[in-house]
Amino acid sequence: MKSRPASPKLFGTDGIRAHAGGYPLDPRTIPAIGRAIGAELGGTVILGCDPRESSPWIARLLRAGLATVGAWVEDAGVVPTPAVALLTQQADAAGGIMISASHNAYGDNGIKVFAADGRKIENDAEARIEHCVATDDGADAATSFDSTGDGDTHDPTPSPLADRYVELLRKRFPSGNWLSGLGIVVDCANGAMSRIAPAMFRALGAEVHAIHADPDGTNINAGCGAVHPASLLATVKENPADFGVAFDGDGDRAMFATRAGRLIDGDAVLLLITRRLRRAGKLENSVVVGTSMTNYALEQVLAAEGVRLVRTDVGDRYVFREMLSLRASIGGEPSGHIIFGDFGLSGDGLLTALKLAETIVEGTSSLDALTKDWNPMPQLIRNVPAAEKVPLESLSEVSGKIDEIAGLLRGRGRIVVRYSGTEALLRIMIESDSAETNEAYAADLAALFVRSLGPAGRLSMG
Repeated sequence: MKSRPASPKLFGTDGIRAHAGGYPLDPRTIPAIGRAIGAELGGTVILGCDPRESSPWIARLLRAGLATVGAWVEDAGVVPTPAVALLTQQADAAGGIMISASHNAYGDNGIKVFAADGRKIENDAEARIEHCVATDDGADAATSFDSTGDGDTHDPTPSPLADRYVELLRKRFPSGNWLSGLGIVVDCANGAMSRIAPAMFRALGAEVHAIHADPDGTNINAGCGAVHPASLLATVKENPADFGVAFDGDGDRAMFATRAGRLIDGDAVLLLITRRLRRAGKLENSVVVGTSMTNYALEQVLAAEGVRLVRTDVGDRYVFREMLSLRASIGGEPSGHIIFGDFGLSGDGLLTALKLAETIVEGTSSLDALTKDWNPMPQLIRNVPAAEKVPLESLSEVSGKIDEIAGLLRGRGRIVVRYSGTEALLRIMIESDSAETNEAYAADLAALFVRSLGPAGRLSMG
Protein backbone atom coordinates (compact mmCIF):
# COMPACT_ATOMS: atom_id res chain seq x y z
CA MET A 1 0.00 0.00 0.00
CA LYS A 2 1.18 3.49 -0.86
CA SER A 3 2.38 5.31 2.26
CA ARG A 4 0.59 8.33 3.60
CA PRO A 5 2.24 11.68 2.68
CA ALA A 6 3.94 13.42 5.62
CA SER A 7 1.92 16.62 5.22
CA PRO A 8 -1.19 15.74 3.24
CA LYS A 9 -3.31 18.33 1.50
CA LEU A 10 -6.64 16.58 1.73
CA PHE A 11 -9.23 19.29 1.16
CA GLY A 12 -9.95 20.81 -2.22
CA THR A 13 -12.63 23.26 -3.31
CA ASP A 14 -15.40 21.14 -1.84
CA GLY A 15 -14.12 18.71 0.78
CA ILE A 16 -11.92 15.66 0.27
CA ARG A 17 -12.29 13.95 -3.08
CA ALA A 18 -10.41 11.05 -4.69
CA HIS A 19 -10.77 7.67 -6.34
CA ALA A 20 -12.44 5.33 -3.85
CA GLY A 21 -9.89 2.86 -2.53
CA GLY A 22 -6.89 5.07 -3.28
CA TYR A 23 -5.28 7.57 -0.94
CA PRO A 24 -6.77 9.28 1.00
CA LEU A 25 -9.95 7.24 0.58
CA ASP A 26 -8.19 3.99 1.41
CA PRO A 27 -8.94 1.60 4.30
CA ARG A 28 -5.98 2.83 6.38
CA THR A 29 -6.54 6.57 5.99
CA ILE A 30 -10.33 6.79 6.25
CA PRO A 31 -10.43 5.83 9.97
CA ALA A 32 -7.69 8.41 10.60
CA ILE A 33 -9.85 11.01 8.85
CA GLY A 34 -12.76 9.92 11.04
CA ARG A 35 -10.67 10.36 14.19
CA ALA A 36 -9.49 13.79 13.04
CA ILE A 37 -13.01 14.97 12.19
CA GLY A 38 -14.35 13.60 15.47
CA ALA A 39 -11.64 15.38 17.43
CA GLU A 40 -12.37 18.63 15.58
CA LEU A 41 -16.15 18.51 15.89
CA GLY A 42 -16.78 16.57 19.09
CA GLY A 43 -20.19 15.27 20.14
CA THR A 44 -22.94 14.02 17.83
CA VAL A 45 -22.31 13.94 14.08
CA ILE A 46 -24.97 13.60 11.35
CA LEU A 47 -23.68 11.21 8.66
CA GLY A 48 -25.16 10.96 5.18
CA CYS A 49 -24.04 9.66 1.81
CA ASP A 50 -24.94 9.39 -1.85
CA PRO A 51 -25.79 5.99 -3.40
CA ARG A 52 -22.50 5.19 -5.17
CA GLU A 53 -21.16 1.69 -4.51
CA SER A 54 -18.23 2.81 -2.34
CA SER A 55 -20.29 4.90 0.07
CA PRO A 56 -21.29 2.07 2.48
CA TRP A 57 -17.75 0.85 3.23
CA ILE A 58 -16.39 4.37 3.47
CA ALA A 59 -19.18 5.16 5.94
CA ARG A 60 -18.34 2.06 7.98
CA LEU A 61 -14.65 3.01 8.21
CA LEU A 62 -15.46 6.62 9.06
CA ARG A 63 -17.80 5.50 11.84
CA ALA A 64 -15.05 3.29 13.22
CA GLY A 65 -12.65 6.23 13.36
CA LEU A 66 -15.24 8.57 14.85
CA ALA A 67 -16.10 6.03 17.56
CA THR A 68 -12.50 5.84 18.78
CA VAL A 69 -12.65 9.51 19.82
CA GLY A 70 -16.10 9.27 21.36
CA ALA A 71 -18.12 10.84 18.56
CA TRP A 72 -21.72 9.65 18.36
CA VAL A 73 -23.08 9.12 14.83
CA GLU A 74 -26.68 9.64 13.70
CA ASP A 75 -26.99 7.90 10.35
CA ALA A 76 -29.16 9.71 7.81
CA GLY A 77 -28.58 7.08 5.13
CA VAL A 78 -28.81 8.15 1.49
CA VAL A 79 -29.63 11.85 1.50
CA PRO A 80 -28.53 14.89 -0.51
CA THR A 81 -25.66 16.99 0.80
CA PRO A 82 -27.94 19.92 1.72
CA ALA A 83 -29.96 17.57 3.93
CA VAL A 84 -26.89 16.91 6.06
CA ALA A 85 -26.27 20.66 6.34
CA LEU A 86 -29.86 21.45 7.33
CA LEU A 87 -30.23 18.49 9.69
CA THR A 88 -26.97 19.37 11.42
CA GLN A 89 -28.16 22.91 11.99
CA GLN A 90 -31.66 21.99 13.13
CA ALA A 91 -30.66 19.03 15.33
CA ASP A 92 -28.15 21.06 17.31
CA ALA A 93 -25.49 18.49 16.37
CA ALA A 94 -21.76 19.07 16.73
CA GLY A 95 -21.32 18.74 12.97
CA GLY A 96 -22.13 16.77 9.87
CA ILE A 97 -20.38 14.58 7.32
CA MET A 98 -21.50 13.83 3.77
CA ILE A 99 -19.89 11.02 1.78
CA SER A 100 -20.12 12.03 -1.86
CA ALA A 101 -18.09 12.98 -4.89
CA SER A 102 -20.90 15.23 -6.09
CA HIS A 103 -20.90 15.32 -9.92
CA ASN A 104 -17.95 12.93 -10.37
CA ALA A 105 -18.28 9.44 -11.85
CA TYR A 106 -19.11 6.54 -9.54
CA GLY A 107 -15.50 5.38 -9.08
CA ASP A 108 -14.69 8.54 -7.13
CA ASN A 109 -15.99 9.52 -3.73
CA GLY A 110 -15.45 12.23 -1.16
CA ILE A 111 -15.99 13.55 2.34
CA LYS A 112 -17.61 16.92 3.04
CA VAL A 113 -17.58 18.27 6.58
CA PHE A 114 -20.04 20.69 8.17
CA ALA A 115 -19.74 22.70 11.36
CA ALA A 116 -22.49 22.82 14.00
CA ASP A 117 -24.23 25.72 12.22
CA GLY A 118 -24.65 23.62 9.07
CA ARG A 119 -22.03 25.54 7.13
CA LYS A 120 -18.97 23.96 5.57
CA ILE A 121 -15.99 24.11 7.89
CA GLU A 122 -13.48 26.90 7.42
CA ASN A 123 -9.92 26.60 6.10
CA ASP A 124 -8.35 26.59 9.57
CA ALA A 125 -10.50 23.64 10.63
CA GLU A 126 -9.52 21.80 7.45
CA ALA A 127 -5.86 22.45 8.24
CA ARG A 128 -6.26 21.03 11.76
CA ILE A 129 -7.89 17.89 10.37
CA GLU A 130 -5.10 17.50 7.82
CA HIS A 131 -2.49 17.85 10.57
CA CYS A 132 -4.25 15.22 12.70
CA VAL A 133 -4.32 12.79 9.78
CA ALA A 134 -0.63 13.42 9.05
CA THR A 135 0.35 12.69 12.65
CA ASP A 136 -2.10 9.84 13.24
CA ASP A 137 -0.27 6.62 14.11
CA GLY A 138 -3.32 4.51 14.96
CA ALA A 139 -3.21 0.91 13.79
CA ASP A 140 -6.46 -0.21 12.23
CA ALA A 141 -7.76 -3.65 11.46
CA ALA A 142 -9.38 -1.87 8.52
CA THR A 143 -5.99 -1.80 6.80
CA SER A 144 -6.72 -5.22 5.31
CA PHE A 145 -10.34 -4.40 4.52
CA ASP A 146 -11.46 -5.21 0.97
CA SER A 147 -12.54 -1.84 -0.41
CA THR A 148 -14.44 -3.38 -3.31
CA GLY A 149 -17.57 -3.41 -1.18
CA ASP A 150 -17.50 -6.43 1.13
CA GLY A 151 -21.25 -6.91 0.70
CA ASP A 152 -22.24 -3.49 2.04
CA THR A 153 -25.43 -2.04 0.59
CA HIS A 154 -27.63 0.96 1.30
CA ASP A 155 -31.29 0.68 2.16
CA PRO A 156 -33.02 2.81 -0.53
CA THR A 157 -35.93 3.56 1.81
CA PRO A 158 -35.71 7.16 3.07
CA SER A 159 -34.60 7.31 6.69
CA PRO A 160 -36.43 9.26 9.41
CA LEU A 161 -33.76 11.93 9.07
CA ALA A 162 -34.43 12.14 5.32
CA ASP A 163 -38.12 12.58 6.09
CA ARG A 164 -37.20 15.30 8.57
CA TYR A 165 -35.24 17.14 5.85
CA VAL A 166 -38.28 17.06 3.56
CA GLU A 167 -40.48 18.35 6.36
CA LEU A 168 -38.09 21.23 7.12
CA LEU A 169 -37.96 22.20 3.46
CA ARG A 170 -41.75 22.08 3.00
CA LYS A 171 -42.26 24.47 5.90
CA ARG A 172 -40.56 27.20 3.88
CA PHE A 173 -43.26 27.14 1.20
CA PRO A 174 -47.05 27.49 1.02
CA SER A 175 -49.10 24.63 2.38
CA GLY A 176 -51.34 22.55 0.17
CA ASN A 177 -51.01 21.53 -3.47
CA TRP A 178 -49.61 24.82 -4.70
CA LEU A 179 -47.89 23.11 -7.64
CA SER A 180 -51.16 21.58 -8.83
CA GLY A 181 -51.32 21.37 -12.61
CA LEU A 182 -47.63 22.07 -13.10
CA GLY A 183 -45.81 19.46 -15.18
CA ILE A 184 -42.18 18.82 -14.21
CA VAL A 185 -39.55 16.47 -15.61
CA VAL A 186 -37.13 15.54 -12.81
CA ASP A 187 -33.68 14.13 -13.64
CA CYS A 188 -32.23 12.76 -10.41
CA ALA A 189 -28.82 11.75 -11.84
CA ASN A 190 -29.31 8.31 -10.24
CA GLY A 191 -28.10 10.07 -7.13
CA ALA A 192 -29.15 11.20 -3.69
CA MET A 193 -32.30 13.01 -4.88
CA SER A 194 -33.76 9.90 -6.55
CA ARG A 195 -36.28 9.10 -3.81
CA ILE A 196 -36.73 12.55 -2.32
CA ALA A 197 -37.24 15.04 -5.18
CA PRO A 198 -39.97 13.28 -7.21
CA ALA A 199 -41.90 12.52 -4.01
CA MET A 200 -41.65 16.16 -2.89
CA PHE A 201 -42.98 17.57 -6.16
CA ARG A 202 -45.81 15.02 -6.26
CA ALA A 203 -46.77 15.80 -2.68
CA LEU A 204 -47.13 19.46 -3.68
CA GLY A 205 -49.49 18.57 -6.53
CA ALA A 206 -47.17 18.59 -9.55
CA GLU A 207 -47.39 16.06 -12.38
CA VAL A 208 -43.94 14.47 -12.28
CA HIS A 209 -42.05 12.53 -14.91
CA ALA A 210 -38.95 11.21 -13.16
CA ILE A 211 -35.89 10.01 -15.08
CA HIS A 212 -32.55 8.58 -13.94
CA ALA A 213 -34.03 7.88 -10.52
CA ASP A 214 -32.91 4.25 -10.11
CA PRO A 215 -29.44 4.27 -8.57
CA ASP A 216 -27.54 0.97 -8.68
CA GLY A 217 -24.24 2.17 -7.21
CA THR A 218 -22.49 2.59 -10.55
CA ASN A 219 -24.84 4.73 -12.65
CA ILE A 220 -24.66 7.97 -10.65
CA ASN A 221 -24.08 10.96 -13.00
CA ALA A 222 -23.68 8.54 -15.93
CA GLY A 223 -24.84 10.54 -18.95
CA CYS A 224 -27.48 12.27 -16.86
CA GLY A 225 -28.08 14.94 -14.26
CA ALA A 226 -26.93 18.52 -13.99
CA VAL A 227 -23.56 17.94 -15.67
CA HIS A 228 -25.12 15.99 -18.58
CA PRO A 229 -28.36 17.88 -19.31
CA ALA A 230 -28.93 16.56 -22.86
CA SER A 231 -31.15 13.80 -21.50
CA LEU A 232 -33.29 16.29 -19.59
CA LEU A 233 -33.68 18.57 -22.62
CA ALA A 234 -34.71 15.64 -24.84
CA THR A 235 -37.21 14.32 -22.29
CA VAL A 236 -38.87 17.71 -21.82
CA LYS A 237 -39.41 17.87 -25.58
CA GLU A 238 -40.75 14.30 -25.74
CA ASN A 239 -42.94 14.69 -22.64
CA PRO A 240 -44.22 18.28 -22.72
CA ALA A 241 -43.84 19.82 -19.28
CA ASP A 242 -43.78 23.30 -17.83
CA PHE A 243 -40.10 22.86 -17.06
CA GLY A 244 -37.47 20.28 -16.26
CA VAL A 245 -34.88 20.12 -13.50
CA ALA A 246 -31.68 18.08 -13.31
CA PHE A 247 -29.80 17.55 -10.06
CA ASP A 248 -26.22 16.39 -9.66
CA GLY A 249 -25.24 13.26 -7.75
CA ASP A 250 -25.44 14.76 -4.28
CA GLY A 251 -28.26 17.20 -4.98
CA ASP A 252 -26.64 20.50 -4.09
CA ARG A 253 -26.96 21.95 -7.56
CA ALA A 254 -29.68 22.12 -10.20
CA MET A 255 -29.96 22.97 -13.89
CA PHE A 256 -33.25 23.60 -15.68
CA ALA A 257 -34.91 23.17 -19.07
CA THR A 258 -37.73 25.27 -20.52
CA ARG A 259 -40.64 23.78 -22.43
CA ALA A 260 -39.01 24.97 -25.66
CA GLY A 261 -35.88 23.01 -24.77
CA ARG A 262 -33.65 25.83 -23.62
CA LEU A 263 -31.07 25.10 -20.93
CA ILE A 264 -31.30 27.40 -17.90
CA ASP A 265 -28.15 27.46 -15.78
CA GLY A 266 -27.30 29.04 -12.45
CA ASP A 267 -26.67 32.47 -13.95
CA ALA A 268 -30.19 32.61 -15.43
CA VAL A 269 -31.66 31.43 -12.12
CA LEU A 270 -29.76 34.21 -10.32
CA LEU A 271 -31.29 36.73 -12.72
CA LEU A 272 -34.86 35.46 -12.24
CA ILE A 273 -34.66 35.26 -8.45
CA THR A 274 -32.93 38.65 -8.24
CA ARG A 275 -35.71 40.27 -10.24
CA ARG A 276 -38.31 38.64 -8.02
CA LEU A 277 -36.57 39.87 -4.87
CA ARG A 278 -36.30 43.40 -6.30
CA ARG A 279 -40.01 43.49 -7.09
CA ALA A 280 -40.77 42.42 -3.54
CA GLY A 281 -38.33 44.96 -2.08
CA LYS A 282 -36.26 42.15 -0.54
CA LEU A 283 -32.97 42.46 -2.43
CA GLU A 284 -30.60 43.52 0.32
CA ASN A 285 -28.08 46.22 -0.66
CA SER A 286 -28.85 45.73 -4.38
CA VAL A 287 -26.02 43.22 -4.67
CA VAL A 288 -25.67 39.69 -6.06
CA VAL A 289 -22.68 37.42 -5.43
CA GLY A 290 -21.26 35.32 -8.26
CA THR A 291 -17.88 33.78 -9.05
CA SER A 292 -15.08 34.22 -11.54
CA MET A 293 -17.07 31.88 -13.81
CA THR A 294 -20.29 33.94 -13.77
CA ASN A 295 -21.21 35.01 -17.29
CA TYR A 296 -20.26 38.56 -18.20
CA ALA A 297 -23.75 39.09 -19.62
CA LEU A 298 -25.27 38.71 -16.14
CA GLU A 299 -23.01 41.44 -14.82
CA GLN A 300 -24.14 43.73 -17.65
CA VAL A 301 -27.86 43.00 -17.27
CA LEU A 302 -27.79 43.46 -13.50
CA ALA A 303 -25.85 46.71 -13.80
CA ALA A 304 -28.49 48.06 -16.21
CA GLU A 305 -31.10 47.28 -13.54
CA GLY A 306 -29.15 48.98 -10.77
CA VAL A 307 -27.75 45.81 -9.19
CA ARG A 308 -24.08 45.17 -8.51
CA LEU A 309 -22.46 41.79 -9.16
CA VAL A 310 -19.58 40.90 -6.83
CA ARG A 311 -17.35 37.96 -7.85
CA THR A 312 -15.55 35.46 -5.61
CA ASP A 313 -13.39 32.41 -6.17
CA VAL A 314 -15.14 29.29 -7.44
CA GLY A 315 -16.81 27.33 -4.63
CA ASP A 316 -20.17 27.80 -2.96
CA ARG A 317 -18.60 28.31 0.46
CA TYR A 318 -16.72 31.36 -0.92
CA VAL A 319 -19.97 32.68 -2.35
CA PHE A 320 -21.67 32.17 0.99
CA ARG A 321 -18.86 33.88 2.89
CA GLU A 322 -19.10 36.93 0.62
CA MET A 323 -22.88 36.98 0.95
CA LEU A 324 -22.52 37.18 4.71
CA SER A 325 -20.00 39.99 4.40
CA LEU A 326 -22.22 42.01 2.06
CA ARG A 327 -25.52 40.95 3.62
CA ALA A 328 -26.58 39.79 0.16
CA SER A 329 -29.90 38.05 -0.44
CA ILE A 330 -28.79 35.81 -3.30
CA GLY A 331 -25.64 34.32 -4.75
CA GLY A 332 -24.49 31.36 -6.76
CA GLU A 333 -22.55 29.72 -9.53
CA PRO A 334 -23.30 28.94 -13.20
CA SER A 335 -23.03 25.24 -12.31
CA GLY A 336 -26.31 25.50 -10.42
CA HIS A 337 -25.20 26.08 -6.83
CA ILE A 338 -27.63 28.77 -5.68
CA ILE A 339 -27.54 30.18 -2.15
CA PHE A 340 -30.44 32.03 -0.57
CA GLY A 341 -29.79 34.54 2.18
CA ASP A 342 -33.03 33.67 3.98
CA PHE A 343 -31.99 30.02 4.08
CA GLY A 344 -28.55 30.68 5.56
CA LEU A 345 -26.85 27.55 4.21
CA SER A 346 -24.95 26.46 1.11
CA GLY A 347 -26.51 25.26 -2.14
CA ASP A 348 -29.60 23.03 -2.20
CA GLY A 349 -30.81 21.90 -5.63
CA LEU A 350 -34.30 20.99 -4.42
CA LEU A 351 -34.72 24.31 -2.62
CA THR A 352 -33.63 26.08 -5.82
CA ALA A 353 -36.13 24.11 -7.89
CA LEU A 354 -38.94 24.93 -5.47
CA LYS A 355 -37.99 28.62 -5.46
CA LEU A 356 -38.02 28.65 -9.27
CA ALA A 357 -41.36 26.84 -9.36
CA GLU A 358 -42.72 29.40 -6.91
CA THR A 359 -41.53 32.19 -9.21
CA ILE A 360 -43.33 30.58 -12.17
CA VAL A 361 -46.56 30.03 -10.23
CA GLU A 362 -46.46 33.49 -8.67
CA GLY A 363 -45.96 35.21 -12.01
CA THR A 364 -48.36 32.95 -13.92
CA SER A 365 -45.73 32.92 -16.64
CA SER A 366 -43.70 30.20 -18.33
CA LEU A 367 -40.00 29.70 -17.79
CA ASP A 368 -39.53 30.50 -21.47
CA ALA A 369 -41.26 33.86 -21.04
CA LEU A 370 -39.38 34.66 -17.86
CA THR A 371 -36.03 34.10 -19.58
CA LYS A 372 -36.81 35.51 -23.03
CA ASP A 373 -34.39 38.43 -22.57
CA TRP A 374 -31.57 36.31 -21.14
CA ASN A 375 -28.81 36.01 -23.72
CA PRO A 376 -25.58 34.79 -22.15
CA MET A 377 -22.34 35.76 -23.79
CA PRO A 378 -20.74 32.84 -25.67
CA GLN A 379 -18.63 31.02 -23.12
CA LEU A 380 -16.17 28.20 -23.63
CA ILE A 381 -14.74 26.03 -20.87
CA ARG A 382 -11.89 23.73 -21.86
CA ASN A 383 -10.48 21.21 -19.41
CA VAL A 384 -6.85 20.27 -19.91
CA PRO A 385 -5.48 17.21 -18.02
CA ALA A 386 -2.73 18.18 -15.57
CA ALA A 387 -1.19 15.54 -13.31
CA GLU A 388 0.85 18.22 -11.57
CA LYS A 389 -0.64 21.61 -10.71
CA VAL A 390 2.39 23.75 -11.47
CA PRO A 391 1.82 27.42 -10.48
CA LEU A 392 0.84 29.22 -13.66
CA GLU A 393 3.05 32.20 -12.85
CA SER A 394 6.05 29.87 -13.05
CA LEU A 395 5.14 29.01 -16.66
CA SER A 396 6.19 32.27 -18.26
CA GLU A 397 4.92 31.53 -21.74
CA VAL A 398 1.54 30.43 -20.42
CA SER A 399 1.10 33.41 -18.09
CA GLY A 400 2.21 35.72 -20.89
CA LYS A 401 -0.36 34.21 -23.25
CA ILE A 402 -3.10 34.63 -20.65
CA ASP A 403 -2.21 38.32 -20.28
CA GLU A 404 -2.17 38.72 -24.06
CA ILE A 405 -5.63 37.18 -24.48
CA ALA A 406 -6.99 39.24 -21.58
CA GLY A 407 -5.79 42.38 -23.34
CA LEU A 408 -7.43 41.37 -26.62
CA LEU A 409 -10.72 40.69 -24.82
CA ARG A 410 -10.76 43.87 -22.77
CA GLY A 411 -14.16 45.53 -23.07
CA ARG A 412 -15.72 42.59 -24.92
CA GLY A 413 -15.10 39.55 -22.76
CA ARG A 414 -12.99 37.78 -20.12
CA ILE A 415 -10.57 34.93 -19.60
CA VAL A 416 -10.22 32.91 -16.39
CA VAL A 417 -7.62 30.17 -16.06
CA ARG A 418 -7.41 28.07 -12.91
CA TYR A 419 -6.77 24.57 -11.68
CA SER A 420 -9.79 22.53 -10.63
CA GLY A 421 -10.11 22.11 -6.90
CA THR A 422 -11.64 18.63 -7.28
CA GLU A 423 -9.98 17.07 -10.33
CA ALA A 424 -6.54 16.93 -11.97
CA LEU A 425 -7.48 19.51 -14.57
CA LEU A 426 -6.61 23.01 -15.74
CA ARG A 427 -9.81 24.87 -16.55
CA ILE A 428 -9.71 27.53 -19.28
CA MET A 429 -12.79 29.73 -19.44
CA ILE A 430 -13.13 32.33 -22.20
CA GLU A 431 -16.09 34.63 -22.85
CA SER A 432 -16.43 37.01 -25.77
CA ASP A 433 -18.92 38.13 -28.39
CA SER A 434 -17.66 35.38 -30.71
CA ALA A 435 -17.73 31.63 -30.12
CA GLU A 436 -15.09 31.20 -32.83
CA THR A 437 -12.77 33.59 -31.04
CA ASN A 438 -13.25 31.67 -27.80
CA GLU A 439 -12.37 28.38 -29.48
CA ALA A 440 -9.27 29.76 -31.16
CA TYR A 441 -7.88 31.38 -28.00
CA ALA A 442 -8.63 28.31 -25.86
CA ALA A 443 -7.00 25.94 -28.34
CA ASP A 444 -3.83 28.06 -28.50
CA LEU A 445 -3.59 28.35 -24.72
CA ALA A 446 -4.29 24.66 -24.09
CA ALA A 447 -1.60 23.59 -26.56
CA LEU A 448 0.91 26.01 -25.03
CA PHE A 449 0.13 24.73 -21.53
CA VAL A 450 0.68 21.10 -22.54
CA ARG A 451 3.99 21.96 -24.22
CA SER A 452 5.16 24.01 -21.24
CA LEU A 453 4.24 21.39 -18.67
CA GLY A 454 6.19 18.62 -20.38
CA PRO A 455 5.50 14.89 -20.43
CA ALA A 456 5.92 14.40 -16.66
CA GLY A 457 3.03 16.72 -15.86
CA ARG A 458 0.56 15.39 -18.39
CA LEU A 459 -2.23 12.89 -17.99
CA SER A 460 -3.43 10.61 -20.72
CA MET A 461 -6.17 12.23 -22.73
CA GLY A 462 -7.86 8.82 -22.79
